Amino acid sequence: MASDIIFFSGIEWHGQNRMPCHHLVERLSKTHRVFYINNFGALRDLDHHDLSRCLSKVFGLFRGRSNPHLQVDDEQSGVTVCQPWVIPTPRLSFIQAANVALLRRSLRALYREHSIQAPIIWTRLPTPIVWEAIQGMERRLLVYQSIDKFPEHPRIAQSLRARYSKSERKFNENADVVFTSARGLCAEKVAFNHNTHFIPNGVGETFADSPLVQIPTMEALSGPVVGFAGALGTATDIEWIVRLATGMPDVTFVFLGTIDRTEPLLGLESLGNVILPGLVPHHALISWFQYFDVGLMPYKINTFQDYTFPSKLAEYLMAGLPIVATRLPELEHYQKVVNIADQPEGMMADIRTLLESGARSNPELLKQRKAVAATLTWEAQIVKIEDALEEALIK
Repeated sequence: MASDIIFFSGIEWHGQNRMPCHHLVERLSKTHRVFYINNFGALRDLDHHDLSRCLSKVFGLFRGRSNPHLQVDDEQSGVTVCQPWVIPTPRLSFIQAANVALLRRSLRALYREHSIQAPIIWTRLPTPIVWEAIQGMERRLLVYQSIDKFPEHPRIAQSLRARYSKSERKFNENADVVFTSARGLCAEKVAFNHNTHFIPNGVGETFADSPLVQIPTMEALSGPVVGFAGALGTATDIEWIVRLATGMPDVTFVFLGTIDRTEPLLGLESLGNVILPGLVPHHALISWFQYFDVGLMPYKINTFQDYTFPSKLAEYLMAGLPIVATRLPELEHYQKVVNIADQPEGMMADIRTLLESGARSNPELLKQRKAVAATLTWEAQIVKIEDALEEALIK
């Protein structure tokens, strides 16, 4: 049942850098007309690390785009990306009121310009600004997608958490459908909304079918390689990573992704057996993975991480990689294909065992990993999502 979907993400729409929300939206756009509301910077106070991103938006406005509700059609995905302009801070009440008015104005313009009638409003942003802005806007359904313990995110200021907890509760209770990306979240949210579903972060069915390209940096290496794909920042345990790399000098550690410079790297960049290529386009990941002997998931252990589902799990498995990880509750369900460690020394031992046993190329283990990956494809998740949406629409 095709519908218009207005999708509030909180994540920038990137050309090559695909995150779970982008994969999801791209697949929704195959059936629905999707309007992706780009990150508008009113979730937290910005700092100097956000300067380049803010400037790029401003320059985009003046490069022939006079419309304050910037819209870009992504021809490859079929998604319309919309950039509302708001004041980039959530702190003061009068600024919040102004932002609500600005966001609502952008939404009304979007409705008019695209003849949108009774859309599905889908949000991953349970903020007071979004809640107030959508009040009175015509819609068929309200979908809340809970991807983590939102009010407890490390980048959310303590002074804002009570406010965000209150608005998150409103979305949870009033949504027609709630999707959660972790089992722990699902168990928590279903107490407030019986129409709650577990939809984990997935992987495309054809992820591992892309042509493999040789990477000169990796071709020059000798010896085993342990790799990680993802941002080095608030979610990753840098101290744990440094202990691994210093404790296994004969192993090369490769980290594909951005580096959050607000987090201390504790000398990681200076280690001779560590490679930091930076951000790698999503379609190129499989070419890097061909050189990995083990996939690494070194996430911090804390209350926030207890409610997250690692987005790289499915991609590692689809690539056939053995996996070592810190002990996240969501990974307890995948212990047949993930080695879980409680200390860096235990993870070192697991890595040695996987390397010495040839686990990377073991046919039976490869088959097992692929079978688990098949249950985590985005295509499988979309079937569940469409079923839930259709059921809600016909009520």
